[in-house]
Parts: sequence; C-alpha cells; structure tokens
Amino acid sequence: MMKKTAYIISHSHWDREWFLPLETLRYKLVTLLDETADLLENKAGFDYFHLDGQTIMLEDYLAVKPGERARMERLVRDGKLRVGPWYMLQDAFLTSSEANVRNLLYGMQDAQEFGAVEKIGYFPDTFGIYGQAPQLVKQAGMDAVIFGRGVKPTGFNNQVFEGGYTSPFSEMFWQAPDGTRVLGVLLANWYSNGNEIPTGREDALAFWDKRFADVEGYASTGALLFLNGCDHQPVQVDLPEALDVALELYPDVEFKHSHFTEYVTELRKLLPSEGLQVIKGELTNQRTDGWSTLVNTASSRMYLKQANQRVQQLLEKQVEPIAVMAMRTGTAAYPEEYLKFTWKLLMENQIHDSITGCSVDAVHREMETRFMKAEQAARAILDDKVARIVRQVDTTAKFDGEAVPVVVFHTSGYAATRVVTVDVELSRTYFAEMPFEEIPAYLDGLPRVHLEVRDVDGNLVDADVTELGMQFDYELPDRAFRKPYFARRYQVSLVAEDLPRLGFATYFAVPVADEKVTVSGEKDAKRLENQFLQVDIAENGTYSVCCKKSGAIFAGLGAYVDQGDIGNEYMFKETGDGVRVSTEDLLAECVVLESSSVRKTVEVTHRMILPESADVASFADEKARVVWHPGRVSPRSERMREFIVRTRLTLEAGARALKVDVRMENKVADHRLRAIFPTGTTHETHFADSVFEIVERPNQVSEEWQNPSNDQRQQAFVALGGLMVVNRGLPEYEVAADGSEIRLTLLRANSEIGDWGNFPAPEAQSFGEQVASFYVMPYVEEELRTEGAKWAYEYQMDPFAVQAEGQHDGRLSGRTDFAMWDDVPGLIFSSWKRATSQDAEILRFYSVAEDEQKITLHDAMRKTTILEAANPDAELEKSWAVAPSEVITWRKEDAK
Repeated sequence: MMKKTAYIISHSHWDREWFLPLETLRYKLVTLLDETADLLENKAGFDYFHLDGQTIMLEDYLAVKPGERARMERLVRDGKLRVGPWYMLQDAFLTSSEANVRNLLYGMQDAQEFGAVEKIGYFPDTFGIYGQAPQLVKQAGMDAVIFGRGVKPTGFNNQVFEGGYTSPFSEMFWQAPDGTRVLGVLLANWYSNGNEIPTGREDALAFWDKRFADVEGYASTGALLFLNGCDHQPVQVDLPEALDVALELYPDVEFKHSHFTEYVTELRKLLPSEGLQVIKGELTNQRTDGWSTLVNTASSRMYLKQANQRVQQLLEKQVEPIAVMAMRTGTAAYPEEYLKFTWKLLMENQIHDSITGCSVDAVHREMETRFMKAEQAARAILDDKVARIVRQVDTTAKFDGEAVPVVVFHTSGYAATRVVTVDVELSRTYFAEMPFEEIPAYLDGLPRVHLEVRDVDGNLVDADVTELGMQFDYELPDRAFRKPYFARRYQVSLVAEDLPRLGFATYFAVPVADEKVTVSGEKDAKRLENQFLQVDIAENGTYSVCCKKSGAIFAGLGAYVDQGDIGNEYMFKETGDGVRVSTEDLLAECVVLESSSVRKTVEVTHRMILPESADVASFADEKARVVWHPGRVSPRSERMREFIVRTRLTLEAGARALKVDVRMENKVADHRLRAIFPTGTTHETHFADSVFEIVERPNQVSEEWQNPSNDQRQQAFVALGGLMVVNRGLPEYEVAADGSEIRLTLLRANSEIGDWGNFPAPEAQSFGEQVASFYVMPYVEEELRTEGAKWAYEYQMDPFAVQAEGQHDGRLSGRTDFAMWDDVPGLIFSSWKRATSQDAEILRFYSVAEDEQKITLHDAMRKTTILEAANPDAELEKSWAVAPSEVITWRKEDAK
C-alpha cells in the first residue's frame, strides 16, 4: 500500500484589488500579516506561511508598518515566511515578454533582499499561461511550477469541474517550445482544497474523507498536496490543533505543515518512472467546454490594455535603450533606481485582476492614474537622457548655417524607413529679452518663412510642414531658474529613410523665403498608394490591399460587426436573439484629410444604428439572480441608437502596412464591436505573437468545446494566410473555424465582474469616446518569421525627434547606430539595458526561426540568463548559435 503524506501549505491568495479596492484590502492584509507573524513566532506546530508567490504583499504591508521590516526579514531568513519568486501575480498573456521577465527579476531580487526566495514557479490563478514559461522559470533557477488554470475548467466561485482532458494526473512534465522541461503540478482541486480544516472529530472525518478522495483522484504518488487558504483568507490560527485531530483519525497518514520546496523535493522522489504526460506549449483551457477560459478579459476595458501597451513599449524600446546610450557615451548615469520604481508602478497595473479589467470601477479608476504616473516617470527619464545625448551630437550643417537641427531617435532594433513628426521652433524670444507682452507683436512683425528638410549631406527630404503660429513654452535649465518664452512653431513630418536600428539620425529644417507653397497630392478619396501597397476603398467603407511585391490582393477588409453581449468582465456571451449589425450594407462617407508626398489619410465614416443595450428588464433579472453567463438568454433591446465610427486610413511613404485609427463615440451598452478581415482562402491554423514566441494555433475547436466563440489572445499581431493585423493594445481576436477571416475586437462593453456574486461595474460599459489603432499588412507566408515579424514589431512604437539647441560640434556623429550585432532573420531583438546593480550591459534576443541561427556580435560577450547574473567562467565569444525558440541573453562587462 502506498504511504500517504499530506502536505498542508498555509497561504492566502491575495488579489491586491478586485471586488474591493486596494486600500480596503490593504487594511485586511496588514491584519493578516500581523497575525501570521505572531503565529510563526509563537505557535508551536505553525511553522510556515506561503506569501502567495508575490513580494508586493510585503511592500504593501511595510508601507503602513515600515518598522516591521526587520521582523519580516527574520521570518524569511528563518524559512518560516516563504516569499517570491514574483513581484506580483500578473496576467501572463496581457503583459509583454519583457514585463514578464521584469516581474520575475525584481521579485527574486526583492525576495533575496528579505533573506530567501521560494524557487517555485507559482501561477495559482493566472488566466492561462504562455508556452515559454518553462524556459523562463528554468533560466531563473527553478525546475517546478505550480499552477491552477489552463488544463481543467475552473468556473464560478472557484468551482472546479471534472474533465481532465489534458493530463490524467495532477503531476506532469511541461515543455516549452525550445524543449526546456519542468515538473508541473496542477492544483486540480484548486488552491483551497485544504481550507478551513475542522478541529471537531466528526466534521474533520467528513472533511478529510472528501479531500483525500478528491486529491487521490489525480495524484500519481502518495505525496498529497492541500492548500490551506483561499482568496483573502484569514490565517487559520488553530491549524496545529486541526492537524493533531487529523492524525488521530488517520494514523497511517503523515500530516506535515509544509512549504512548496519541501513538497516538490519529496514528490520528485516518488514520481513514477513512466505514465506522466508531457504537456507542450501554452496552457489555455482549449480541451474544456470553453466557458471558463476567462479569455475575454482581453477585451474588458480596452483603454487599460492600450495604456499598458503604450507604457510597456516606452520603457522597453525607448527609455531603457536610450538610457544605455547615455551611459555608454558618458553623457549621463543609468537611472537604475528610478527605472525600477517606474517598472514597479507599471507592474501594479499588470496584476491579473487589474490589467484584465475584471474588477470594480474604483480599482480601474485608480489604474488610470497609475498608468499616467508610470508614463510621466518614464518620459521624465527619456527627456533627460535624450537632451543630454543631443548636446553631444555634432549638429553642424555644412550647407547652411541657419538650418535648425532635428535629431530622430529610432530604437526598435530594426532598420526602417518611417515618417517622423516633430515641432520645430524659430525666433525663440525669452521673457528676459523684452517685456513679455511685447513679444507677440515682435514675432508677428518678422518676415514669414517656410521650412524645407534636408539630411546631413544637404539632400532634400520629403516633408510636410504646417505653421502652428506663435506659441508659449519654457525651459527648465539644470543650473538656473525657469526661462519662459514665445516662439514661432511649425509641425514638420519628414520621411526618415533607413533609420538606424538602435540609435539616431540628424536632419535639418531649413528656413526658406515664404513663397506661395502649392500642396500637391492625390485627392481621390477612394485610393491610397505607395511603393509597396495599393489600397482601394469601396462604397461601404471596406478596403482592399494589394501587395505589389507578391501581387496578392485582400478585398473586403475592415467591415464592422456589432454583437450584443450579456456576459461579464471575464467572458463574452452573445445575446439570446443573436442580433448582429454590420456595416457591409451601409454607404460610407469618405473624405481626404491629408495628401502629400509624406502620407495620405482618408477618413471613412459609418453611421450604425444599434440596439441601445440588452433588454433592460430581462438582463437585470438574470444579473440579480446571479445566473452564470452560459445560461443567460436575454435579447438585445428594441430601442435603437446611432453609433458613429470614424476610421482614418493612412498610408505613409515607405510603409509596408496600412495604418488604421478608429474613433467611436460609445453611447451603447452591452455590446462588442469587431473589425473583420477576410483572406479569401481557408486555413487549418493561424499564427499569433505571444510571449517570446510566435505560436501556431488551430482554427478548429476541440471536441469538448461548447462555447460558440473561440476568442484568443495576442501580443503584437495575428497572421492568417498572408494577411497580418498588427495591433496596438487590442489583445483579443478570433479566427473563423474554417480559417477564412480574422476578427479583431475593438470594443467590448459590459457591466459586472461576473464571479461569485452580483458585483456591478457600470464603467466597464466604456461610454464616451473610444479609440483603436492597428495596421493591416500583407506578407509572404514563407517570410512570416522574418520580414513579417520584423515589421510587426517595428510598428509597435513610433520613432520620435527633438530639436537640438542650435548647430554645434559634438563628439557623437550626427548618425549613430549602437546596434552591436549583425542582423539575422528570425532572431527578434527584445531588450538592451544595464544589468541591475552591476556595471554590465544586457542584450536579449529570442528565436522565432524553425532551425538554428547564427548571430555575430560586434563585441565579445558572455551568455547569461534572464536574471542577468555574472558568470566569469562562461565563454567570451562574438559568434553564437541560437536554438529554435531559445530566449538568449548576453552580458557585456564593465559598462558604466
């Protein structure tokens, strides 16, 4: 007979903010940690407490009680309080590759500062997990993960349903796309299967009989895991007494108050030599009925996803690389502490119940402020480093002493031709130079000039210039008081050809005599064209895109389809009547807004007539009775309301994709709006950008699937049959079951959380102006993982430019590329930063190629991991082989 050991792990799953706001729950957190610390110090038999895998709980506690830090450190050092490895419990799919790394990096650093790290990859409530997780946790020194979702369906109020479709055991091996394998333990009976253990013999007997049957139904060994806690669960103060009673009732079972490291260590010794399944890739509940995937959190409160994408990209692809440029050139120190502060501010919003948009309104209002603060902090760093770099750039124009230098920064990691827009000031006049009230008249009396743009060699550059008139601004010098001024301001959009991969290029705005300038451009409101694409707009506002390279034409793109939604912040559920409204049969209004050698923009307006909500009485009744979303049948309202969609189609010079910007004035409740992109062909699979990989997904659902929808999540893009849709903060999409079209969610409006009760969230209706931005790009299918992916990542963020303070000599060339590698198709640039607390540069790539790639670095570096640790014994090389799907990080020593 198999010996049984019951491992009881005390914990409290701490949703930092969810059905209650942060400060309400922080008050409870302080009580929890005070009581837990007392028990760990004074209660015999209460030996350990697992702090939910996230160090932010300690930060939140110490913000109230900073004097308790030494006590917390002592408990962590003694192994009683188990902390880490994460900074916070994120949503894995709605945060970027680098954000997932920062979460682990900062979490493990913080845990180590407290005394020790619980080295278990802990994903208790993550709404699905990306396929590269085994590789990342293995690089971080962990060889086991504990997870709650992705394999079995978990529904309303933490109810776990039967249906072990993916693995017969709670123990399995989980393999990343690169082949990295870790031990995986599914919380098959959830993270509350040992909660509130009774001390009375009769109740304890019933409790343990049920729990043993549940756990042994999935366990492959006699090491049985029981989690003593749940969401915001108070610590069980009489747990030692409850375990004494359990031992009396079951003398053949060893009951151990334990922790995950001990449990996993003992479990490994007992694992069967065969029979455990190997699960490969992402865990997204695809082998379930589809009603509990929580996938539609990807479209709840879309404005949060857009802000998150914007700030992530700002930090990863601009602030960190440019801070390294400033450090490397000796112009400024690397702002490590401020970057960590900014990242943590952002990561507060990336917690799984926060970024998913599935909390009460108060939570998400606070998130908007946090996003603003994180962006302000990031831009403060960026502005400072850029200004210091530009002062060292040689901005002399050999061809014209009056030319105004403009420095364009481009840090995507790929050479590209892009359109850049910058404000240029002329005739700056400070308040100190004359009475400020006289300056406007003085500037108005100066001769009018026009601007043309030239490169460093004096060659004329395509540009579009708009005079903005006289405007006020100010300087904040490093060593002097503020300096207000007026100046003439011009908006300059220029075509910057072949921008450096990771650097800057200098251009010049040259004042010329103000002559009557004829603005030329194609006024046809039905066609946009450049050297790569031809776009034709139909009467109903759909558009066709022709790729001049391949000759492929994709027609009927961009129709809008609106559906009723009686689901919640977690899941979409179409109204029972199935009423949908499409723009297919609407006549669209098309107007040319801009047409020049730089870009052409056409605005397409649709005036949709939509049901104003779900049927009010029926839907209110279903919500009041807490009907779970699969069982709801309410129809859409018979009352109608106009819903105006304004779409700006922009094709820039040198662009490989059509830029689409959508604005909606949302006055309609309970609905979802999607843009439809037919390919004209059918396919069995499609491709989507995910965390450190391009994942191939089937278009057909599994035989167990019952949900009529099969929505999925993406990072930068989804690709199907030669057509790619590149999004900016629009993570939800669906591909038709026959693989004939992509459906991109632009807006989803709902009104409640949707778990364990009736929790209204009216602001999730997202009333008011809503926006969405994406690119439509044809690609050659054989080049998806090379050219296609490159341009998708390129279009995640725009280059930017700043006006230099006049012409001056400098030790930095006017065109400088800091990229220290030879381009290799299929290898994706991910990060360039300084190692934390160390004088070393960190460079990271990952492979989306299907075979081994060779890359040559310009400087010899050592390979490290995502934790950036120094390894002086590692090979110091310039040439490296990168395996398929490998995430590879190099370290260059002695960076200052």
